[in-house]
Amino acid sequence: MKKAFLTLILIGIIAGLSGCNSDNSLKTYQVTRFALGTVIEITVLDDSEKHAMMAIEAAMAEINRIGSLFYEGNPESPLYEFSHRTGDRVVMPEEVLSLIQRGLEVSRLTNGCFDMTVGVLLPLWDFKSKNPEPPTEEQIKSVLPFVNYQSLTVDPENNMLISASPRTMLTTGGIAKGYAVDRAIEILYRKAVKGALVNAGGDLRVLPRADGKKWRVGIQNPRIQQELLKIIEIDSGAVVTSGDYQKFFFHNEKRYHHLLNPQTGLPADSCQSVTIIAPTTERADALATGIFIAGAKQGIELLEKIPDTEGLIVRHDGKIFKSSGFNY
Repeated sequence: MKKAFLTLILIGIIAGLSGCNSDNSLKTYQVTRFALGTVIEITVLDDSEKHAMMAIEAAMAEINRIGSLFYEGNPESPLYEFSHRTGDRVVMPEEVLSLIQRGLEVSRLTNGCFDMTVGVLLPLWDFKSKNPEPPTEEQIKSVLPFVNYQSLTVDPENNMLISASPRTMLTTGGIAKGYAVDRAIEILYRKAVKGALVNAGGDLRVLPRADGKKWRVGIQNPRIQQELLKIIEIDSGAVVTSGDYQKFFFHNEKRYHHLLNPQTGLPADSCQSVTIIAPTTERADALATGIFIAGAKQGIELLEKIPDTEGLIVRHDGKIFKSSGFNY
């Protein structure tokens, strides 16, 4: 199985452009760790190494906490409990239930293209195997009836998640990573660093730099690993890319990747990659997944309706589409 390093999705993140408020006392500090099933890069601009590293460690600790909380394979995770429930409802922490509720809002916004209930399909797709194979049509058909975000009901008053389907399982992989990045950025902001960038395998968000420079973010060519489609310059906000090159395998010369279409149970085949620019990483993360599955035409139509959100879509044939406000 060939797997692209997710840190290469967004390249050139450290370099800044010249600004008018240069401060020679500011230096860049960076830590790279593994969490959330991917490589995490936290970059901080500050005038004190001690302060910068303290802030980075606090942000990394929060990422690890969220990773444990939302990891479906963790027996102590509420998502694990939900997937192994004996009834139709499970009491969940407010933080988890709130994220699920926001995910369901994106499901409705994307007409079900973003759907956390594809979790029931994931055991059929073993991307970690040395010789992975796609599941059979019969295997997919046996669980596909349990993929339906509309079967879920959030009861915030009683902190419960209710499912009308006994076999529904959840995966928050398309939204929790973005949430973790947002929480890390919030901590870095509270620590009053002079600028920051958090990149979790292509889910990226920045804080403005005190030196007035902008962060440069490279959008990877989904078919040529070391080549960039575009370099964009931002001073705040989030950039998230979802692509069919991030987790995939070839079988009988056909590419099978991890972005599953809830309608078919198979990898969506209408896009190579989708890059979303939005105020928060959580929102951009979920939208990048949903729009990848929706395809270029429906995806652009959707983007034009969402405030403060822009996107770049590489269709299955390599043709590029941009929302009207993608002026980067």
